[in-house]
Amino acid sequence: MKFSREAFLAFMFLLIIFSVAEGASWEVEKIIEEVGGELPFLDYPVGILVDDRNQLILVNDWGNNRFLSLTPDGQIQKALTGLNSPAGLGKDEQRNRIYIVEQKANQVRVINSDDFSTSGFLKAKTPLQEPRGIWIDEEGKIYVADTGKSRIVVFSPEGEELFTFGKEGMGNDEFYYPRGVAVDGDGHIWVVDTQHHCIKVFDEKGNFLFRFGQGGEGEEDFNQPRYLFIQGNWVFISDYRNHRIKVYNREGVLQEIMGEEGRGEGEFSFPEGLWIDKDGKLWIADAGNNRLQVIDVNFLINPKLHLASLLEEGESQKFMQVMERLSPEEREDPEVARLLLEFFRKRGDLDRAIYQAEDLFLNDSANRDYWKKTLGELYYEKGVHLREEGKLKEAQEFFRKSWQSGNSHSLFLYLWTSFLLLGGSNLFILILAIILLFLIMVFSRLRKGHYRGW
Repeated sequence: MKFSREAFLAFMFLLIIFSVAEGASWEVEKIIEEVGGELPFLDYPVGILVDDRNQLILVNDWGNNRFLSLTPDGQIQKALTGLNSPAGLGKDEQRNRIYIVEQKANQVRVINSDDFSTSGFLKAKTPLQEPRGIWIDEEGKIYVADTGKSRIVVFSPEGEELFTFGKEGMGNDEFYYPRGVAVDGDGHIWVVDTQHHCIKVFDEKGNFLFRFGQGGEGEEDFNQPRYLFIQGNWVFISDYRNHRIKVYNREGVLQEIMGEEGRGEGEFSFPEGLWIDKDGKLWIADAGNNRLQVIDVNFLINPKLHLASLLEEGESQKFMQVMERLSPEEREDPEVARLLLEFFRKRGDLDRAIYQAEDLFLNDSANRDYWKKTLGELYYEKGVHLREEGKLKEAQEFFRKSWQSGNSHSLFLYLWTSFLLLGGSNLFILILAIILLFLIMVFSRLRKGHYRGW
């Protein structure tokens, strides 16, 4: 019975996955509970943003009515006090602006990224009412979740209101107290419809596309979700009253659930704002615990980098958990396939390593010479193992393939194994003895001739 390549790959991965113990594919990188070592500490942080250029962590400390600029380890660099319930945070890198949503002041403050001085406020045609979330897209357009009026207001980069969509109601294009808003790479607008316990997605003009989620505590459920952050094909959502972070793809299919209620590492209490920095670290405003938590999510958003790191660290279990998530197309990426080959070699699994190298030789035409050389090495290793096990016929075949792949070291072993298969080991020893005796005689004659010359 002949198996297809796809069937073989699926079977191979099942074998690997079942041979590796289960465990969490994510882990907490750090927790920041105190800021600046002084009172008051964080009191219900909501908005969070990482300024990668200046290496600063920006936080809206909602309960203390202040905006904080922190170093990555939690030391205060600057504080803006006297704000009125600051909630969402947004940043326009190109125009050097930061936007602070002040919930109780019904306004969005615009500040300068360098010195945090206030440069103005967004002006909506109809005044905002307890706004919460904000997102700035790649063009600089500003999207505000006007929570109290159950609508989304879209502004130009200059702060001019462009259009609004949504109102209070039960329909697909209606909301009830929306909190988070974000825009993906296709310009689709994602809205967290908090009191309807779901996520709704719209096109760039505010026309409804699809929705997912419902109220409850199950895996597919939400309980008053708050904010979201979109990175590539991944959508991270704070599931507020279920005390967890949920990750979906952009088709609305659940991919990962992180955390549960508690105060331990990786546990949450009413999580709010989310942000992913340039290093693939997810920053979470763990509001009910009055702290920030940081989780490395490269296993989702940059799996190749994460796989390479896990391989270097010898984390076999986590390596295969990340690999198992990838689609067949992603696994066939030459860079991913190379990492899997290296994984098999480190485990001493020559059969799977050879299959992987053969697959790369056939499909990675740009590096075919390299994979031919690699195959020569692997065939040689396999031949040596088979010879040690006394399987000379199989060893002979692998030495032959190794030699044909350019590994010259295999030629002698191929010939020697072939000779042994002919039953000539004793004869070979005899021949060696005769040759040695002949050489001794020649050497002896040469020495005698040398002495006569004296």
